[in-house]
Amino acid sequence: MHPSVRLIPLFLLLGIPASGTGEELPAQVNAFFENHCLDCHDAASRKGGLDLQAATFSLATASQQDLWVRIHDRIVSGEMPPAKKPRPDGDGIASLTAWLAPKLTAADQARREIVMRRLNREEWQNTIRDLLGIDLELKELLPPDQLAEGFDNNGGALAISAELMGRYLDAARRAVDAALVSGLRPEPQTFTVDSLKEVQRYIDEGGYGYIDGRVVVYLANATQYSKISTRAHRTPEPGRYRFRFTAATHRAKEPFLFNVVASDFNKVGAIYRDLGHYEVSETPRTYEIEATLGKGFAIQFFPHGLPAYVKEPARAEVPGVGFSAVEVSGPLNEVWPPASHTRLVGDLDLTLATIEDATAILRRFIPRAFRHPVTETEVARYAELVKTRHEGGQSVEESLRTALTAVLCSPRFLFLLEEAPAVRKSLNGFEIAARLSYFLWSSQPDEALTEAASSGKLETGEGRLIEVRRMLADPRAERFVHNFTGQWLRLRDINATTPDARLYPGFDEWLKVSMVRESEGFFRHLLTANLDVTLCIDSDFAVLNHRLADHYHLPTEGLPWLEPAVVPLPPKSPRGGILSQGAVLKVTANGTNTSPVIRGVWVLENLLGRKVPPPPPNIPGIEPDIRSATTIREQLDLHRSSASCQGCHQYIDPPGFALEGFDPVGALRTHYRRFQVNPQHADKGWGVVVDGKPVDSSGTFASGDTFDGLASFQRLLLENPEPFARCLTEKLLTYALGRELGFSDRPGVRDIVSETRSRGNGLRTLVEEIVASDLFLKY
Repeated sequence: MHPSVRLIPLFLLLGIPASGTGEELPAQVNAFFENHCLDCHDAASRKGGLDLQAATFSLATASQQDLWVRIHDRIVSGEMPPAKKPRPDGDGIASLTAWLAPKLTAADQARREIVMRRLNREEWQNTIRDLLGIDLELKELLPPDQLAEGFDNNGGALAISAELMGRYLDAARRAVDAALVSGLRPEPQTFTVDSLKEVQRYIDEGGYGYIDGRVVVYLANATQYSKISTRAHRTPEPGRYRFRFTAATHRAKEPFLFNVVASDFNKVGAIYRDLGHYEVSETPRTYEIEATLGKGFAIQFFPHGLPAYVKEPARAEVPGVGFSAVEVSGPLNEVWPPASHTRLVGDLDLTLATIEDATAILRRFIPRAFRHPVTETEVARYAELVKTRHEGGQSVEESLRTALTAVLCSPRFLFLLEEAPAVRKSLNGFEIAARLSYFLWSSQPDEALTEAASSGKLETGEGRLIEVRRMLADPRAERFVHNFTGQWLRLRDINATTPDARLYPGFDEWLKVSMVRESEGFFRHLLTANLDVTLCIDSDFAVLNHRLADHYHLPTEGLPWLEPAVVPLPPKSPRGGILSQGAVLKVTANGTNTSPVIRGVWVLENLLGRKVPPPPPNIPGIEPDIRSATTIREQLDLHRSSASCQGCHQYIDPPGFALEGFDPVGALRTHYRRFQVNPQHADKGWGVVVDGKPVDSSGTFASGDTFDGLASFQRLLLENPEPFARCLTEKLLTYALGRELGFSDRPGVRDIVSETRSRGNGLRTLVEEIVASDLFLKY
């Protein structure tokens, strides 16, 4: 018989200091481990580095808690003991979990810390825009935010430093200066800028054309610099400008796409702002684009869908896109002072303002900036700053600008401050309002939400339900669609890799934009139509434009060329759901090859809610064989022969294999593709694309269930949709709460999943249940 079952000390197992003396395990728990675990996890075997004979039970550290949670989950899920070993009966598992689960819950609650959650830069930008009423892109002044649990609004990753504080100060000053104006209304100008002079010599050489008063571009441009621009006459001062021009295709039967990018072309740290993508056809069309830009900006044009290189394209029979001269008008100010100014100071003439006037302005502004009522003491602190600066020689207006900047640099603005549980057990109305608005709008509460907070309505589930329905119908809810899908589905990584142009010549900007819009549009459709969340696994419709449908070899008749539409899929279509979407398939590939490991981990973590540990440090990664002598499956078969690899890869590899029928740009394939260099022109890299070995999309789950491709894989997932529903709920909650979920949150997650299912399992219903839940109110 084995002696009393205990855990190996974690300072040995996990490389951390020993902590806590622990406790002896109950007899029934000892018996469970004796009968079902010690064959593999005793002092002699120690599989996975775990020796259940060696130490006492303790949850004194985060690592110890995490280890016991993994033990709990693997036993409850049936992963352990392995399928080949005798299975414990239900009573044995129930007895173990009845002892362990309450201890894990209590330990997680005791471990929970209230993290001061800083606004990430997207939230900061939106809040500045909504608070001050300015349309000025300032987020590029701030560094990218770190991710935790897959999201960049997780308080645990949003640290602040002296350098970052300096950037906030600079950005706040610019925001206040943009909101408050002085002097007379700037006289608007209208002038015309033509690119003809810059490209004239290229027209003579046959690189560009000039037809019907439009400069014609024949080649795609993968750089950040275009010769078709308004650089010859840039914006004379900051403000809102209107750009008016005509465009049309040339020698093209089908439309093309172009996008417009504004830039200051600064030699150090140039700013680039995308002003949108537009469809262009053979019928000339006049476009008008408005944007708020700084001094010295110009716009430039980038057509997409054109060939990368053709010698003297203007003289060849290749299509092109022509752009006329651009009429620029601005700065545009229909009213003066602008709304941003009057929102802050009303009709007060700041040149005549007094200290009392500045104090009144701050009294109105600070509660909106801090997102909760403030005391006179708090107002007096900033009013004193105005007084001190004024006494030091600044005007009241200059002093007020300083105080407003200080408000925007206060922790009460930069952070979502919530009282500690020792003070209150749940959020108050204003904290609920902020949590709700940053969940669905990535910005501050509006007037209606603030009023609901003040009246106490948000402290009831019904009151929150009314508000969430109103907020999802607001255009600002598009921020939720964009920011959540961008991180959950990793759509933000769409530019992380560039597909090999030799292997995938059809991939271009147009296709990339279409892919992202498909995934966002699919989620948006589920949300607005309140469709079943399991449609994420498989659906009989897709959200496509003409370009993407053609890429998928689906019918294109009647489809728009740019904005996607919801379309039914043909019977037995390989498309449907998230897994077959081009953007997902691209961000889980490296641009040249696919890896079942990368895609498998993505599926486990983002659709099935299973965390995958990093590989052991002494195990090398698998690199695809670019010669196609062996397939990735053959390499993984060898890899899994190692016991230390088999434990994880039996779960990772199957979903990755199911997606092997799709290449790195999301197209269907039957064979791997490789580029074969012509030996006679090896120095030039010339060659041809040839088929490699056949693709095998079949696989076997650890449970023994088998599939022969994505369709049967999807059917297996739909037989038990609970893991996906739970995973999506956890992802939404992590995003909504701005923190990692713990063991003590699991009952709340189960309740939300259950209530959502009872109400039809719609995505909007899931969001409503999250907001109405007690979990939404907890720290």
